[in-house]
Amino acid sequence: MRILYLGDIVGERTIDVLKNNLEALKQEYKINLVLVNAENVSGGKGMTEKHYKQLKALGIAGMSMGNHTFSKSEIKNYIDDATIVRPANLNTSYGKDILYIKYNDKIIAIINLLGRVYTYTPLDDPFKTMDNLLEKIEADYIIVDFHGDATSEKKAFFYDFSGKVDAILGSHTHTQTADEQVYNNTCFITDMGMCGAYESILGDDKDMVIQRFRTGMFEPLKCAPGNEFMLNGVILDFGIKNTITRINKKYTL
Repeated sequence: MRILYLGDIVGERTIDVLKNNLEALKQEYKINLVLVNAENVSGGKGMTEKHYKQLKALGIAGMSMGNHTFSKSEIKNYIDDATIVRPANLNTSYGKDILYIKYNDKIIAIINLLGRVYTYTPLDDPFKTMDNLLEKIEADYIIVDFHGDATSEKKAFFYDFSGKVDAILGSHTHTQTADEQVYNNTCFITDMGMCGAYESILGDDKDMVIQRFRTGMFEPLKCAPGNEFMLNGVILDFGIKNTITRINKKYTL
């Protein structure tokens, strides 16, 4: 089974990039299933139902989230019935802590966790949360989207749960790392990167971010303008021997 997992999608214009290029990307790499991190789709924070439906219309099988899961409050109205997995260590009754996806005769379980280092949101321990989830997951393959800042926390989680899940994929920093590896048949990368404007700072307007650093005034940011976009992510091949491959594409809208 070959899965394309795209890093954080930043901004609704990136949906148009996917509309224009995702099918060709799937054909190029012979992809069976597409998954994405979608917590930054709508204006850079959260996901509206409109944008969720647009991503579903592209054939995206499942979406993981992160610290901006509930930045658009309307998600509470549709998340329970959606193919979305929210962070399992976030204390809420909304949404799923395990997303099951069936492909042919195989069941894939998608887990989303938030790291606690440099995070000010009250969270349960992601390590203990994963221990509890493993006791009830029934699937052929398990993928974890670990949404966090600290590279050490992600790497520690990887070594702790290697051999117990099939892939641990970092998200949140929007910067793709070059450390993909397989250990105990568990695929890992510290961060998958992002899908968004190329001339930007983590997908946001670069001039606004520079102004923040110069003045200390944390005014709301906007997604970067421009017509050049990047799509970052990984390709997972699951079988007797699991493999992971980075992808980094550039497109003009």
